[in-house]
Amino acid sequence: ALEGLLRESLGADFRPVMERFRQRAPVFLRVNTRLGDPAAVAAQLAGEGIETRPHALSPTALEVVAGARRVHLSRAFAEGLVELQDAASQAVADMMPLAEGARVLDYCAGGGGKTLAMAAREGARHFAHDAAPQRMRDLPARAERAGVAVHCLDGTALEDAAPFDLVLCDVPCSGSGAWRRSPEAKWRTTPADLDRLSALQEEILDRAAGLVAPGGHLAYATCSLLAAENGARIGRFLDAFPGWVLRSERRLTPLDGGDGFYAAVMRRPG
Repeated sequence: ALEGLLRESLGADFRPVMERFRQRAPVFLRVNTRLGDPAAVAAQLAGEGIETRPHALSPTALEVVAGARRVHLSRAFAEGLVELQDAASQAVADMMPLAEGARVLDYCAGGGGKTLAMAAREGARHFAHDAAPQRMRDLPARAERAGVAVHCLDGTALEDAAPFDLVLCDVPCSGSGAWRRSPEAKWRTTPADLDRLSALQEEILDRAAGLVAPGGHLAYATCSLLAAENGARIGRFLDAFPGWVLRSERRLTPLDGGDGFYAAVMRRPG
């Protein structure tokens, strides 16, 4: 149902990306660099029968090439040295401007993968929120295992805790960048669904902007390949919020090795 929009968004990459979608999605681990060095962690995993190799998308990414089913049973996983996380998702977390002591909010945290990836990098204060708080139920235990502190906030506490130096909105989207992991989604998603999602993305961005401190950053991310959910949303936001500046932007497709992702970072004036 979205073929025309995908062709328009991907251009010459359309056919190669569709071919890539016919292959099995790779399994990636994120090394928690607070607790271990990637090379040392890879050696430990190899000792447990899990073969990995580094991946260019992120310095913390290891692609599992053998023994993927053993990851959850490994000592490295139990001790918080690794988390399952796509390499492109790690690359998005790497883009986030973090500073010592900064207050960072993952506004659509879900399971908290990007929260934990950011928390492993810098001595910032990390907060997580989700419109469906039950999605975050495992996050406190995972954070403890990873040796990082994450404060989960409900709607009321969110307003009280604002403003933040960085707010990341990893918004609900078509998921078109991750169709290898849920192939049925490409048949289910309609243009009407896309309109509904675009409206929700716009609403989330507008609301999150009010949580950003003057001079702070607002980041937007999707696992979508569709321009309507990516650059078009950022263009609309910048038109509606004069003074905000686009600082960085990146689009990744499965041709880069991981899932398809888009991310943009904007700076609030002041």
